[in-house]
Formats: sequence, C-alpha cells, structure tokens
Amino acid sequence: MKVLLYSHKSDIDGMGSVILSKLIYEDLEYKLYKNPHDLSIHLEEDYRDGVLYNYDLINITDLSPNKELVDILFNDNKLKDKIYLFDHHETALATGITKYKNVNIEIENESATSVYYKYLLENNLIERNDCIDRFVECVTREDLWTWKDNNDTIAHDLSILFNSIGYEKYISLITNKVLTYDKFIFSKEEQEEIDNKKKQVLEKIELFVKDLVIKEIDNIKVGFCFIAYEYRNEVAEYLKDKVDIDTIGMIALDNNQISLRNIKDDKPYSRIIAEKYHGGGHDNAAAIPITKDIKEKIINTII
Repeated sequence: MKVLLYSHKSDIDGMGSVILSKLIYEDLEYKLYKNPHDLSIHLEEDYRDGVLYNYDLINITDLSPNKELVDILFNDNKLKDKIYLFDHHETALATGITKYKNVNIEIENESATSVYYKYLLENNLIERNDCIDRFVECVTREDLWTWKDNNDTIAHDLSILFNSIGYEKYISLITNKVLTYDKFIFSKEEQEEIDNKKKQVLEKIELFVKDLVIKEIDNIKVGFCFIAYEYRNEVAEYLKDKVDIDTIGMIALDNNQISLRNIKDDKPYSRIIAEKYHGGGHDNAAAIPITKDIKEKIINTII
C-alpha cells in the first residue's frame, strides 16, 4: 500500500502521526507544513498536478485544508474513499468537513496524535503497547499544555528534545524508541541533550522577555514579546510566576504567527484572544497568523 501523509511540521503533535504511520506502513511518504495555509497551497498543487491519484491512502493530520479545498477533495470520486483527516482544532469545524466520511475530529482533551492513534486501534491497524501509549500521552499533554497540571516533565522534555535535534532526527529516534523500548524513557545521551538545551533556552528567554509590552484587550491582560518560534512554550513557562498577565502573545516572525499561552488558567484567555484576531487553537494554547500584509505594515511602521 502506497501511503501519503500530510502533517504539521512545527511541534511534536504533528510528528506523532508520522511516527505512528512509520510503525505500520512500509511504503510511506510524508509532507510537513507549518500552518493550514501552507498545507492548502501545496495540497491543492498536488491535486491539480494529479499527484494524489498515485496513492492508495492519503492521511491529513493536525492541520485542515480550507473549505473550498475540502469540498473539492471529498467530492472527488477517485479520492473520497481513500482520503482521511484527523484533527483536534475547533477551527477545523468551520470548514464543514465533518459532513464527509473518513473525517475524525475530536476537540475535547485530545491531540491530533491521540485522535489518529484511537482510529488505528479501533481498526486493528496498530498493536497496542505501554511504550506507544505513554508516547501518545506525552504528546497530548504537551500539545494541550496540561503537562504541568499532571507534573509530567517527560512530556515537556520530549518537546525540548524535538526542538534541539530537529524533526528528521526526532522522527527516526522516537520511531526506533517505540519499536524497541518496553517503557517510554530517555537514554542518558538524550537526557544530556535535553538538559543542555534547557540551559541555552534560559539565556534566550531572558533576552526575549526583557522588553515585554503589556496591553489590555477586552479586559484581558496580554503580554507581548518577539521570540524565535521554537521557544514559545519555554517563554510561557518562565513567565508563569513572574508577571501579572493573563496570557502571553509571542510574536514569531520565523513561523508567521503569534503564539498565545495562558499564564493564568482560570479562563480560556489564549483562545479568546486568538479568535478575536482570526486565529484559533485551544483554551490554554492558541495562535494568530501573521499574514504578508501584516509583515508589510510592520516594515512600513519602521520605515
């Protein structure tokens, strides 16, 4: 079976479905993108060029195409029975995609990896074991930003390892780990990599938050700073007990988005702010896209 997978490039949730797929499909190709806009552009190109017809199975995970493309793909007689979507973002519902079969979207307490894993288990496509279970749990807790509530430092360290070694090495390493380990643990070398990355991260964070700007939006205190995208979770964690804001808005021009993370957890501050400015995500972790027009406005403001 020839399988094509489209997934998210920027975090361990997008990587999770790649790793699970590598466990079960021998002939697997995957294409990774930073955001839904990039996915839609390249997925439409693959459709127009006839690339999609060369595969027996097409999975899309942790990202959803735009509404126009959804309708095209899921109404194509040659594709509609072999294209599947797995997501956990509420914004995916706006595309109307749930009216089609082979669509698996679960919003509450799920990552895209866990949605995909449940499907694989229910259809007897993967053999369950403790190591894979724990890996999926770690991905979900990190992606939903609940790892601290569960005192699950391994879940957060998994993301730090990903940021340290890059996605290709991460996919290879974790795939091998869940194939060969009885328990999901880090080796001595991996833990050293994580610890060294944490030291580097702390130095970066202190520079990022030095000029924090606080704005009140609809009675929500939002702290803004410029960061490199890979440090978004660590910046939020660093600020938890250090500043009186409700959420942190981290402007990452290298990934064309403002990442929002709750500093206070009594309300879904991050999602509220994201949706106000045409973004989306989860209650504690969300994002606003930085469009080309916004970038031009930034340049025009400076010059």
